[in-house]
Amino acid sequence: MQIPQYRQLYESLRHQIIAGIYQQDDLLPSENQLADLHQITRMTVRQALNELVKDGYIRKQKGKGSFVNLRRKTVGMLAFRDPQTGLVGNELLLQSKILGKPSIQSWDTPFFFPISEQEKQAGCIMAINLHSIDTSPLMLEYYYLPNINLPGFIMTPFVKESIMESLRISYHVEASGVEQEISATLATAQEAQFLQIPVGSPLVHVWRRYTTNRMGYYFYSSSFCYTKHYSLSSVIL
Repeated sequence: MQIPQYRQLYESLRHQIIAGIYQQDDLLPSENQLADLHQITRMTVRQALNELVKDGYIRKQKGKGSFVNLRRKTVGMLAFRDPQTGLVGNELLLQSKILGKPSIQSWDTPFFFPISEQEKQAGCIMAINLHSIDTSPLMLEYYYLPNINLPGFIMTPFVKESIMESLRISYHVEASGVEQEISATLATAQEAQFLQIPVGSPLVHVWRRYTTNRMGYYFYSSSFCYTKHYSLSSVIL
């Protein structure tokens, strides 16, 4: 899938902001400078900057330019950054891996969050992400995506082995908030196998419903977290 030029610039500037190359209140290069640097039109640059404004990474000041303005978006406890930037204790890199091939299926009945009639009729794309630290499995996460306006999702290569990054990069669907429920549970044989722990080990079970920047579109996850060696905390995306 060809990524539009404005989106390529958006991703480049977003990465530089997150990496700290551009910091809070820094002035970005002008539209003309960005157009010359990336060999694109000013209209394309403006579109990318407008998206950065909408997603809270920059603010525009008339007559002055575009300034970094990180409006931190909290998506709640136990939410991780993407695998390339997620840190635990500011030291350890969180790595993700897609397990198996995503499939299109009917929703589980009953489902753990209420779903609309449109979602029921469309079915869901189910995919599994395993998150690890230094090769030690930490979280097994089942994703349920309404099969609505996600053409070719199960056939498109995943970005950074991450469901959320794939949604954001390939389909411009980005999580903007989360509703979640948390409980304690014990590992079944399947969870124990993936997390490499004994059956019956205590786990934190998290159900989530994510709101997104696509109006009316939600996706869902069910996560099993093993916290014996690492505590889990709120993370800002």
